[in-house]
Amino acid sequence: MDHEQIFSDTWNVFRKDFVTYIIATLIVSVGSILVITAPPLFYGIYYMVLKGIRGEEIEIKDVFEGFNYFVKSWVFAIVAVILLAIGFMLLFIPGLVLMVLLIYALPLLVIRDYGGVDAIKESIEIGRANFVDTLILAIVIWIISAIGGYVVVGFLITLPIVAIAETIATMRMLEARPDEYTDITEDAEFEEVEESKQINEPEEAHSQDDDGTEREQAI
Repeated sequence: MDHEQIFSDTWNVFRKDFVTYIIATLIVSVGSILVITAPPLFYGIYYMVLKGIRGEEIEIKDVFEGFNYFVKSWVFAIVAVILLAIGFMLLFIPGLVLMVLLIYALPLLVIRDYGGVDAIKESIEIGRANFVDTLILAIVIWIISAIGGYVVVGFLITLPIVAIAETIATMRMLEARPDEYTDITEDAEFEEVEESKQINEPEEAHSQDDDGTEREQAI
């Protein structure tokens, strides 16, 4: 994982629509006071981020997209909180490790349109397979989040940046997974076989005997 490239791309995505991201983050922070609206609003900010990464036009109303997935976002939040609580109860370290492994979970919920449990399972799977890269990513994201929490209203900038970075990193991890390219590989092999068969097939040429009749020769 090229961490430098991820955060360079993150900044480019953020600065293109930074006003929209900041307003959306403000809506999320105010709306989350009610608690019950927090999961769908956070889903919405990641939905907005995904559109921005794909080069699509984003709008303030995108942040409310999560209310179309209200139950899914809450199932995800409940399961994640329970797992983290259990992890921190077990001598604290397992909780920290789980926080690292779950870094791809919310982006997967949006990108893959998974259920909450499936997003968590795949995030843990990806994180375990790429633990060092994931740990480095998590540490940088925690530092950015800490800066946002320390500076007054800094979270209005750092929260969308973190969401963008996590989503870009998740997309890069999915691109690198072998199963993502199974169909492409099979098609390539098929084309090679067909091409080989065409090369090895004898070409037929026509020649004429002295009597003018035509006969076939295999070359």
